[in-house]
Amino acid sequence: MQDLKRKLLLSYLQTMLQLPAEKKNALIERALPITRIQPAIKYQTLELPGTAETGRAWLSPHAMVHAYYVNENTQRNVGTYIWSRNEPVLFHSSLYLGQERNHSVQMLEAGPVLSMSYEDLKKLRVEFPEIAQHLEQLSTKKEQTYQRRIILLSEPTETRIRTLEDAYPEFCNIASSTVKAIHVGLCRQTYNAAKRKMNKRHPKEPDERSDS
Repeated sequence: MQDLKRKLLLSYLQTMLQLPAEKKNALIERALPITRIQPAIKYQTLELPGTAETGRAWLSPHAMVHAYYVNENTQRNVGTYIWSRNEPVLFHSSLYLGQERNHSVQMLEAGPVLSMSYEDLKKLRVEFPEIAQHLEQLSTKKEQTYQRRIILLSEPTETRIRTLEDAYPEFCNIASSTVKAIHVGLCRQTYNAAKRKMNKRHPKEPDERSDS
């Protein structure tokens, strides 16, 4: 697993960060001891709500990940974020502002997962300014996505579904209808009913994946 951890870290750095060889090697050697690697199965929960101090940044190189929270009034899951494969999973408000984490983070596919505590990540970003800049860019991009999602929830049902499918085709191919529904503010039954109507007008494969 240690060899795999090194390989996955190196692959991410080569793909996402343009660093001189010497600095890249230094970053790898610094990150290896503070990075965990673990296998994860489909729909495994990686993280539950909690304090910022116990939060972790996650990286799932081969599997998509999503997040949701539980609405206290309805007790229903509300989808908030979707991460593509090899996209870091972290929450700006907790990492930078120390706010409580109120999301659950869940795998959408099986695969190895890397993680690092927020405390270690904050130290790393001080030692490597390139990491600090990279994290800021990631946070800005994700916040913009979240704001677009809020606006989307005021749109008609079918518009929400089409927008989700256009923005996240891979997610819509692998996620269950229940998971897709919570990311457009619907229950599974309403989502499936809307999809049936849409498919009648534009026939294609049914979109009622089970939750298994």
